[in-house]
This record gives sequence, C-alpha cells and structure tokens, in this order.
Amino acid sequence: MHESAHPARHYVLVTPDGELTSGHAPLREIRWHLEQDAGIGEAGFEYLPGTGYPIAVYHFVPYGQDMRRVNTIAGGMYWELTAPVDPQDATALDPDLRKIRLRGPVAFDTRETKAVSIDDQQHQLRLAHRQAVARLRSKGWLPAPGPRAERPMHQPNARLPVDGRVPGEGIAESLAAELREHVHFRSLPADRIREYLSRVVGQWATRNGWEPEREAPAERPEDGEHDLLCRHAALPDLVIEIERGNRRATADKLARAAASGHIAIWLRWAGPAPRTIPAGVLLIHLAAVPAARNGDRRAYTLTGQAAAAAVVTIGR
Repeated sequence: MHESAHPARHYVLVTPDGELTSGHAPLREIRWHLEQDAGIGEAGFEYLPGTGYPIAVYHFVPYGQDMRRVNTIAGGMYWELTAPVDPQDATALDPDLRKIRLRGPVAFDTRETKAVSIDDQQHQLRLAHRQAVARLRSKGWLPAPGPRAERPMHQPNARLPVDGRVPGEGIAESLAAELREHVHFRSLPADRIREYLSRVVGQWATRNGWEPEREAPAERPEDGEHDLLCRHAALPDLVIEIERGNRRATADKLARAAASGHIAIWLRWAGPAPRTIPAGVLLIHLAAVPAARNGDRRAYTLTGQAAAAAVVTIGR
C-alpha cells in the first residue's frame, strides 16, 4: 500500500506507570505500542466532547478478559480534559461519563486544525497529566514519588553526555546532531518554523529524559517566558530560545539563565550568526534562507546541506 495511506500523526503515550512520552508515527505503529501483551482485540477511540481540542483517546480492547493494569493516570487525564469551563454549562459532559476505565498503554492522538495547533494540544495534554497526577496523589489513589537517588553531575546519563569545554556542551551537541539529521524544509512560512522547531526539539528532549514545557515562565518576571523549558530528574534545567533575529533581550535572558545554573541554548534558524554570544550560552545556528513567498507570508528554505553545517558555538 502507498505510504500516503498511512500518514504519520502526533501523539502522546501514557503508560500504566504514568510515564508520558510523545511521538510521531502512523496509526498502525501507535497501535503496536498499545497491543503489547494484550492478546487479540481491537482499537478503541474515545473523543473529547465539547473541549475545543481535536484529541482522541486511542486504546486497545482485548476480546478476552483484560488482565492488564488499569491506567489510572490516563483515565485521570480524560477526566481533566473533559472538565467544563463553566460548571453551570448545561451541555457539559455528565461526571459519570467522564469516568473512564482504561487498561495498558494509552495514546492521546492529536490533529492540527486552523484553530488549534499540535503544540497547543500537547501542552494541554502535559498540563492534564500534571493535574491528574496531583489529584490522584491527593486522594491517595496514586503513591507519592520515592526519593530520587543522587547521581554525580558529571555522569547523569550514559547516552547523553553533559560535560564538554563548558557545562551542557555535550547536550547541545546532541541536539545539534538531531537537527542536522532531521530538520530541513522548503518554502515554509516564517510563522510556522518556530512551531516546527519547537516540536522537533521537544520530541528530542522527551526521548532523552526531559519533560519539555512550551512557553514556560522564566525565573525573573521581567524575562517573560522561555520558548522551551525542559526539566530532568538528575540534570540542570534546559532553557532553549528559538528565534530568527538577533535580539539583545534574548541574549540577556539566556545569560541570566546560564548564570542561574541552567543549560542555556540559543537556537537561531536564519540570518547571520550573532557576533557576540554571552558567556555560558550555547548557540546552534541553522542558516535558513528567504524563499519565494508562500501566499501572503514570507517563507524560508533550509536545505539538508545547510542543516548539516550546523555547529555549536560557545559563548565567551
């Protein structure tokens, strides 16, 4: 069958242990994750009525007795996502119908529309995940997390080295390698490039043990928000700013993040590399070039050859 018959889609997978990861794969591959040790059965879909988010809950229903663990957190996320904005809303879903019993891994399938982007939906899913965990723990239905074992900062993850000439250089090199291999586009509107790069970076972060958050508040209120703030169980927070220009405010914000002990990465996707990079900041420069306008919007092209030239530059 032609590849277009199985288009890839974005999803968030929640295991019965509560682990949350995101991915991009055809539906048949998502189903493979769901049906492990599940026997013979069929896919089940539950849509989120009245929420404004085109999210479907995708799970596997065996034909025989389902002996897999109940996915309490996925059920809790469904409860959070279907909560009425207005408690007096007559069209709100009945509370009894918001209680859903899911077993085994569960995928939340997202679909981009003109009104809601993939990133908005994934942000909402991560928020629902945090809310479900907090609510279930407060009721005693979910055990509190055990103490995390302290690990030396110079050996946080065998797959992802932190150290280099400066702290975090190994992580920036890993991200740069991901971008060199997977990121290239032709005539993509400028207002879509930041969203595209945020999604790629967020998926890389998730695979490497971070929990990424889009537009997360900075430590200093005057700094506003970070494009991406990634938290890890045993590593410093990872702060990433994605932009086309060379704004002094962005450089200063990253400098303050680095001074606070965070790993600060400046992902520039067009224009010349900045002449000055603040000390402690790691620059990854992608040299996208202007292309013909895509409709009424300015567009850019990043060839595979140009992406392959991306390197990490250390601020001094």
